[in-house]
Amino acid sequence: MLNKKGFEMTWNTLVAMILAILLVAVLIGFFTMGSVGFSNFIKSFSSYSNVDAVVSSCNLLVDSNSQYSFCCEKKQVKYYIDGKKATGEFSCLDLLNKSFTSGIKSFECLENMCN
Repeated sequence: MLNKKGFEMTWNTLVAMILAILLVAVLIGFFTMGSVGFSNFIKSFSSYSNVDAVVSSCNLLVDSNSQYSFCCEKKQVKYYIDGKKATGEFSCLDLLNKSFTSGIKSFECLENMCN
């Protein structure tokens, strides 16, 4: 056991390969889900509620003038109500009047736009 160079190089190579594979997986996730989707995915591991991420997403839709998406597209929202976990599908327009959200920018939606 005087000459351990080959053994150490094998471990170093193995660790480098594992790190490279993890990096590639993270990059694939980032580019396939987009930055907002990827950050929501990562945050979902640490917290039940995703209300803050949905509020940010709704405000981004207002800033980008995406009227149909803001008014009609439903988002899966996980929240707490009276200390209990709850889920629901809401459009950003629906979320404007919910007690568990705040800070959503307003957007004018036309009647019968979503039909």
